Amino acid sequence: MIQIDRGYERWLDYQGMDDVEKRAEEITNRSYEHLHDLVRILKEQQRQFGELSDELTANLELLERREAYVMVTGQQVGVYGGPLFAVYKLLAVIKRAKQAEVTLGKPVLPIFWMATEDHDFAEINHVFTTQPFSRNLKKDALSSLPLAGKASVGDLEFERVKLDLVQMAQRLLLNETETPHTSRLYHELIDLIQSSHSFAQFFGGMMRRFVGTDFLLFDPHAQDVRALERPMFRRLIERHDALHEALAHAYEEGMPSVELNKEAAHLFYHDGTRELLTKSDGVYTTKRGHRFTETELIAEIEAHPERFSNNVISRPLMQDYLFPTLGYVAGPGEIAYWLQLRPLFHTLGWKMPLLMPRLGAVIVSRNDEKKLRQEGVTLEEYMTQPLPDHAFDDEAFEEKLYAYRALTEAIGQEARKQGRRFELKSRHVLERLADEMRAESKREQYRLNARRIHLSTRLFPMDAPQERILSMVPMLNRHGLDVFRRLKLAYEQSDSERCLFRV
Repeated sequence: MIQIDRGYERWLDYQGMDDVEKRAEEITNRSYEHLHDLVRILKEQQRQFGELSDELTANLELLERREAYVMVTGQQVGVYGGPLFAVYKLLAVIKRAKQAEVTLGKPVLPIFWMATEDHDFAEINHVFTTQPFSRNLKKDALSSLPLAGKASVGDLEFERVKLDLVQMAQRLLLNETETPHTSRLYHELIDLIQSSHSFAQFFGGMMRRFVGTDFLLFDPHAQDVRALERPMFRRLIERHDALHEALAHAYEEGMPSVELNKEAAHLFYHDGTRELLTKSDGVYTTKRGHRFTETELIAEIEAHPERFSNNVISRPLMQDYLFPTLGYVAGPGEIAYWLQLRPLFHTLGWKMPLLMPRLGAVIVSRNDEKKLRQEGVTLEEYMTQPLPDHAFDDEAFEEKLYAYRALTEAIGQEARKQGRRFELKSRHVLERLADEMRAESKREQYRLNARRIHLSTRLFPMDAPQERILSMVPMLNRHGLDVFRRLKLAYEQSDSERCLFRV
């Protein structure tokens, strides 16, 4: 896992929220001629997720008139909301948007960019479930789909996995302790599955139903969006060489090390599958053999923009082209590669938006805190050094049985005086009693370890932060269907980006 030093601001154009007014001034002077169509698309996309708040609806009208800004975050559309950090990104972008509104005196709309153009099915197709008596969580994945891992997630046939998702929900909840919330949660999840027709709709439905209505969900993998992106696709091709040169020299000493494909053209071409374009000797090619001159590629973009999508490098640039973006809320890995993007923004004549870290949170129940006290550690100590299982010490147990073994030997010898069969019977009975004592000692050992297993699977599952492994479902089941709304309120009242949430 990448750790980001808070000193990363030295590689940015703006120093966080303190510079939001400077950023607003810069994008106010830029042209967004497509905003009317973009707002129309946003409104249409929101209908599949339910009603928006009145305030957000009104702010969309202001966005269309260039009287509002946006704050963006994004993530792959993982089943059941993906790992918890996707929720925390959303909570962070909502909070930052509200802070910017106060500073600027203008509406700022929080937008969650759903990465439906991404083709990495393995990133979104699973959850982790607990297992009895084990620290290890089980990866529970959907069955494969035609073109999974090759075509964009937005193109996959969601209907084919609905039964899989129902069964996954059942397994998720069967491996959880039943609570007063379980039955209602199950029916809510089944309703979401049945009413959804894409991975984006299922993901967005989870966020809208369990987090709130004061944010926008954006699906970039829609044909009408691609049509709006046409001028930027063309610009990425026309400026390819300059962008390539800028990225080649973007890394500076001290930046976190992160792998970026610096040879790609930073666009994917879609022809049944999603293929990365690469330029060599003036020709753009894909691994499957597509070949375009620059003129041919631009003609293809003009005629069929739906056949193109962004990669990890061009998506931030496209985001800045589409929206009057004040800033982006990112996780540690994203911040690591965003730090190398500033020269690319400059090549296009722009400045880089604000780059802000997402919320990091640990949800802790009263029962968790009780078990921590019983173990004699604080949460902070536990998160720094989780407690291992107590190992059963066979040698120590045998030492405790030393007197018992001596007694067994004495009784055996005494019984032998009455015949060999009495000796064997007495030794068998006493050995069976020793086995029972050993089993009881191991049960006591398990009772000690059960507490540690509980803490491990709840607070630091699979030796990783809770937010990177667990999905929304266990938290909704344990703490109530409003748990993320309560977390949202607590976070907005906090000054920290690291949050301990007691439920």
